[in-house]
Amino acid sequence: MAGIIKAGSTLNPIQGGGGQTYHFGDMENAYLEKVRAEANAIIAKARQEAANLQAQAAEQGKKAAMQAAEQALKSKVDQQLQSIVPAMQQAVNAMLDARQAWQQHWEQQGLHLATAIAERIIRRELVQRPEIQIDLIREALELAAGSPRLTLRLNPADHAALGDRVTALTQQLARVGETRVVADPAVSIGGCRVESEFGTVDQQLEVQLARITEELA
Repeated sequence: MAGIIKAGSTLNPIQGGGGQTYHFGDMENAYLEKVRAEANAIIAKARQEAANLQAQAAEQGKKAAMQAAEQALKSKVDQQLQSIVPAMQQAVNAMLDARQAWQQHWEQQGLHLATAIAERIIRRELVQRPEIQIDLIREALELAAGSPRLTLRLNPADHAALGDRVTALTQQLARVGETRVVADPAVSIGGCRVESEFGTVDQQLEVQLARITEELA
C-alpha cells in the first residue's frame, strides 16, 4: 500500500538507483523560488506596463492641455483682433485725415504768403511804372463797354497823379460810353473800379489776388 505524506512531516531521503539522494524539501523550496521569480517578473512587467500607460496618459493629457490652451489663446487673439483691427484702421484714417488737413493748411499758408509777396511786388511796380495802372483802367473800361454811362472810381492819390492821363484815356474810349471819373478813398491805391448799369468791374489789386487765391485753393 502506498504511503501518505502529511503536511509538516519530514521526508526521509530516498536513495536513487545511481546512488544519488533526493530530498522532497529541497525540491519544494526550488519550486517555490521559481514561482516567486515568475511572480516577481509578472509584477515587474505589470508595473512597467502601468508606468508606460501612465506616461502615455500623461503625454496625451499634456497634448490635450496644450491644444486646449492654444485654442483658447487663438480664440482670445481673434477676439482682440476683432476690436484692435477696427481701432487701428480708425487710427490710420485719423492720421491720414490729419496729414491731409496739415498739408492743406500749409498749402493755404504758402498760397497766402505767395499772394502777399506778389502784392508787394506789384504795388512797387505800380509806383515805378504808372502805365500799368493806366492799362488796368483801360481794361476795366473796355470790359464795361455797352453801358451808356460809366463811373470810374480811383483812389484820391491816383486821381490827382493820373488826372490828365485818365482824361485822355476816357476821351479815346468815348465809344464805350460817357465816363465820369470820381475820387473814392474806398478804392485802394493802384486799383480802380468801374460801375455801369450792368454791374461792376473791380480792378483793385487785392480783389484780383483774392480771386486768384480762390481759384488756386
